[in-house]
Amino acid sequence: MTTADIDELNAALRRGAPLTTEQLAWHLQIDPKHAPRIEPAFGLEPEGRLYPWVNIWRAIHATEGVQLAQHLQDLKAKYSGSVILCGIEDLEAEFRMPLIDFAAMSEKRGRKHNTLSKVLREGRETLPFPIIDMGPRTRHFRALEVRLWVRERICLELPKPPSWATTTSVESSSVDDEGTSDAADPTMAENTPAAVDPAKKAIFGGFGGDSRNLPT
Repeated sequence: MTTADIDELNAALRRGAPLTTEQLAWHLQIDPKHAPRIEPAFGLEPEGRLYPWVNIWRAIHATEGVQLAQHLQDLKAKYSGSVILCGIEDLEAEFRMPLIDFAAMSEKRGRKHNTLSKVLREGRETLPFPIIDMGPRTRHFRALEVRLWVRERICLELPKPPSWATTTSVESSSVDDEGTSDAADPTMAENTPAAVDPAKKAIFGGFGGDSRNLPT
C-alpha cells in the first residue's frame, strides 16, 4: 500500500461518512477480506453496503458517538492541564483513526510485547485502558487512549451506549498474542469492553498476522 493510498483511507475516516468494507478494514487494521465477517461476531449492522459510524461506535467501540463531543468538554474541564486534550477539537475524528495492535501498544509504553503479555496473563499488571478484543491474537487499542495514558496518565472512561443498542456476548476464554490461553486471567477480562463471543473466536482466530502496523 502506497503513502497516497494510506492518506486517502485516513482522509475517508476523518470525514465521518459511512465506511466501505475496505475503509472499515483500515480502521480496524485487519485484512479487508475478513471485514464482512465482523457482522455476526460484533452485531455490526451495515446499511446496504456501507457501515455507518453510529453502528461502529456501538458495536466495536462500546460507546455512543453523539456523546463524545460533550465528553471531550467534560474531560478538558476535569484535566485542564492536559496538553493533549487541549489540542483536540473533535474526539470522534481522533477515534476514527486506525486502531493499533498489541505490539504497537506495548512499544508506545516502552515494553516488549511478549513480556507485557506475560505479566498481564499472570495477573501482575492490568491495562489502564480498554482492549478492543477481536478474538485470539487480535487485541487492538485506540491510539489516543494509549498516548493519553503514557504521556499524561489520563483515562478517558468513554460514555456507554444505551442498553437497547448493545448485545450481550457469551463469555469465553481467548488466546493472547503469544498463543497462550487467557481463560484463567481475570485482569484481561476486566480490561475488555465485552467478553469474547465464541463467534469471534471462530471468525477472527486465524488472522492475528493480518493486523497492519501503522507508519510511525
